[in-house]
Amino acid sequence: MDIIEVQKILGKEIRSRASICAIKERMENKGEVCLDMKDITFISRSFADELYNLQYDYKQVHFCNQSEEVSKMMQVVWEGRKKKRERKADHTVIQDMTSIDKFVDFLQTI
Repeated sequence: MDIIEVQKILGKEIRSRASICAIKERMENKGEVCLDMKDITFISRSFADELYNLQYDYKQVHFCNQSEEVSKMMQVVWEGRKKKRERKADHTVIQDMTSIDKFVDFLQTI
């Protein structure tokens, strides 16, 4: 199994979803991969979401040495992905804005 030391590539705090590209580059032509999260102190929710996508797309990806904080963020994202998204319908009223006067009248109500 190949080990990719994430901290050496991305630093201790990973805040960007785009950072996953650097990981994917290092995964090319490799079989099973362990993403070593040693010394990573923070990952954003968006980066954790990209890690989820990565593991979903590449079943041979594993994670090791996550700090408690990193592990919690990953767990939150993984659990959130298991739940079905429910969008509650808002009862929105469509305002008539076909004239300046109607728009001004509307603005005076807010």
